[in-house]
Amino acid sequence: MKKRFWKKLGTCAVAAAMAVTGLTACKSGGSSSDSDSVDTVRIGTQEMPNDEGIAKAKNYLEDQLGVKVKLVKFDSGKDVNNALKANSIDFGLEGTTSAALALSTGINIKVIWIHEVLGNIESLAVRKKDNIKSIANLKGKTIAVPFATTSHYCLLRYLNSQGMSESDVKLLDMDTNSAYAAWKRGDIDAAWVWQPALQSILDDGGEILVSNGDAAKEGYMTANVEVVSSDFAEKHPELVQKYIKAMQEARDLYSKDENGAVSALSDQLGLTADEIKTQIAEADWVSAKDQISSKYLGTSDKVGELADNLLDTANFLKDQKNITSVPDKSTFEKAVAPEYIEAVLGE
Repeated sequence: MKKRFWKKLGTCAVAAAMAVTGLTACKSGGSSSDSDSVDTVRIGTQEMPNDEGIAKAKNYLEDQLGVKVKLVKFDSGKDVNNALKANSIDFGLEGTTSAALALSTGINIKVIWIHEVLGNIESLAVRKKDNIKSIANLKGKTIAVPFATTSHYCLLRYLNSQGMSESDVKLLDMDTNSAYAAWKRGDIDAAWVWQPALQSILDDGGEILVSNGDAAKEGYMTANVEVVSSDFAEKHPELVQKYIKAMQEARDLYSKDENGAVSALSDQLGLTADEIKTQIAEADWVSAKDQISSKYLGTSDKVGELADNLLDTANFLKDQKNITSVPDKSTFEKAVAPEYIEAVLGE
């Protein structure tokens, strides 16, 4: 059986979530009694070894929010966006590419938290036997990548940074499981994918050529972020702050009792402790304090570089014809919302 932390999910989970009525009559503008005006908070999640994974395993979300939490599992940021658009979830975990897509297609969200900045956990794998030592060696080769994702964004931006273009290679749009199947058949020369498919490819004669971390060094940062419906955030700011407190509690557990946190993730995701530790090490858990620095969300007074990153990602999506137009930069600046972290930190 293949190692996995993204579990297969049926459409029944989404349908059930859409049937949930998460809110009762709300008090305008939010208040100290936020939890009294909400029956259920609906959180769209993906199976990942990160702070939200720990919070789910240890029940920190319900403990901090003080209300019933409905966890709705998804396989991709695209599905998270569809649920946000349908108003069937309040919060969602997705990549920065999916967040840029949401903002470019009229889905009103706030970006409130960075779960992790992606490094080797998403990478371009090539066959060891092919002796490919640089991106230039891939000219004319066939590469599988899930289109309109952080992997796709990094691949094309990294090609450009090395003086190459999309036309220099043959790209196939495949989800990660399909990419691994194509790898086993010998249909592709390389694949830019994430875990657990990445590990399966590495175990089957592959090696990492470049990663999302390498793309970040060229100025193209990718991350998994938490987004929240703008309407929900406006009505229930304290619940947004409590979500962040749950993430901090999860990170505190990991720093103080790494084995306990890893054990909880291992039980939840079906991975060994060593696999969990390796995958966590392949990403950067940016501290709350650092998240409100100029490099990321910035502050309420001055938005950070994340807004520029989302704008660049939207331009990438337009180039790929995933969207027809790119919103004004102010759309991305308004969506980046450091005020919730600031409130939690007392700044």
